[in-house]
Amino acid sequence: MTSKRRFGRVRQLASGRWQARYAGPDGIDRPASETFASKTDAEVWLTLKEAEIRNGDWINPDDGKISLADFGRTWITERPGLRPKTVEL
Repeated sequence: MTSKRRFGRVRQLASGRWQARYAGPDGIDRPASETFASKTDAEVWLTLKEAEIRNGDWINPDDGKISLADFGRTWITERPGLRPKTVEL
């Protein structure tokens, strides 16, 4: 009988590779960005991901999904009282 993991889940895909998933601190279920050749590799990845979360080193993978240009345009739009030179820069 296989024991249930304390953190995250692993499953074998039809391709024979292994997928790792975990619930992030934000409550969103997140898969690893890659699949793994072995179950052990997937479990090690989960162990390291859990350590990142516990140590406060976890970075939300969605944080980099907006370009700096888009962020800058939104930032300027949300601040209507900026001086023209600030907007230009």
